Amino acid sequence: MDAKITLTMKSCTYTIEPREEERFPSLTSPPLLKSNHGVFLCRTAVFIDGGNLYRRLKDLNIKSTGKFDYMGLIRSLANNDRLVYVGYYVGQVKIERENDKSTELHANQQRLFASLEKSIPNIKIVKGRIQNFKGLYKEKGVDVRLALDIYRLANENLYDKALIISSDSDLIPAIELVKTMENKTVEYIGFSNRSSIELMRKCHSKQILDYSYLKQFEYC
Repeated sequence: MDAKITLTMKSCTYTIEPREEERFPSLTSPPLLKSNHGVFLCRTAVFIDGGNLYRRLKDLNIKSTGKFDYMGLIRSLANNDRLVYVGYYVGQVKIERENDKSTELHANQQRLFASLEKSIPNIKIVKGRIQNFKGLYKEKGVDVRLALDIYRLANENLYDKALIISSDSDLIPAIELVKTMENKTVEYIGFSNRSSIELMRKCHSKQILDYSYLKQFEYC
């Protein structure tokens, strides 16, 4: 990417000029591939809001998010498309002195990261920050990095379709920019217990997931 990216979110304008190591070297505008039936395979990028996915799975009574087939879910959502990118965006838990809860949360998150990296080839785990507001933990900077990558990878022509697993309406400016590009589509992946009407309206298509669909990806 030669030009800087300017994106306005939350009434703030972000300009980013990535360093060389931030350039996604594994995604070098690969040529279109044909299936056995001669049909060109769509290059699909999956953008996962880790905090949002965790909360929605818990809300839908998925008992253990640590024993969940994330790769199976991604393959099912992408259908027969060619997966070129999977990004998992989440606030990173830090261990705090004399805070047993932070130690437990950090350990659980590290186990999840290890499981994701083992089961999903070439997954990119993008870590924001988590701040402790008097015992209430809130993510910071995750939505900005997610929005920038949705736009940046499209601008570099590294995918044809984006699957967005998030209900954060702050992603809408990036989605609207991608929709102005030629041959780019954006699909919203929501959940039956809490979907975003705004994102459903802004994206080209949607898939709404419920417990009966998600339970097939639970490990016994």
